[in-house]
Amino acid sequence: MMAISSKRLSDGECAWVDPSTGEIINVDRAWQKSDKRIALRRREQALLAAAGMDGPQAHWYVLRVEDRADIAVDKSLEDANVERVMLHTEAEPKRRGGRKHQCLEPVRVPSFPGYIFVKVVSCPVAWAGLRTIKGVLGPIGGCDNPSPVSEQEIVKFQARIEQDPEAIRLLTNALKAGDKVAIDSGPFAGFEAVVLMLGDKRKVSVEVDIFGRKTAIGFDLAEVTKLD
Repeated sequence: MMAISSKRLSDGECAWVDPSTGEIINVDRAWQKSDKRIALRRREQALLAAAGMDGPQAHWYVLRVEDRADIAVDKSLEDANVERVMLHTEAEPKRRGGRKHQCLEPVRVPSFPGYIFVKVVSCPVAWAGLRTIKGVLGPIGGCDNPSPVSEQEIVKFQARIEQDPEAIRLLTNALKAGDKVAIDSGPFAGFEAVVLMLGDKRKVSVEVDIFGRKTAIGFDLAEVTKLD
């Protein structure tokens, strides 16, 4: 016969006996633990609400996440109403067992694994809220001095990597003939140029001063940045 260990309860404590094991459970202490968990969850929700705040003080930052946690963190940020961008491409999932006729939905593959852009108001409460999400490490630059990123840079990434039609439209509408731009990539990176015309297929023709001679060159929209 199995011996059942006894537990001494103080006067006034409420107890319940588990019928399967005979173990005495202190109901009061169980409720206290439950209340603490509820209070912690409410605090996490309040912190995440702060992270989702928008307004003129909100800026884009690069959030570091744990290895292979990108998709889960992106979903958690969506659930918390935090504006975010996880740059990705779509790939065909691996087929199991060599099934040639198996139709599978494309899967999202992070383009920059370990990094997600978030738009938040930089403050201790917001960063503390984001760090309650499993897999979040913190912003590049640290919570005390995070490094902001311009929205134009994110749009250019979306146009170049994801071929996002909306991002391409924004870049196209942002430029007109006569605008000054900086060239961001290729042998002319760092050169300033003047927009001549916007072409088809996400191209822009610019005039560059090369060794004192004006030369027209075509670039992808994502390869130039409009200068103020």
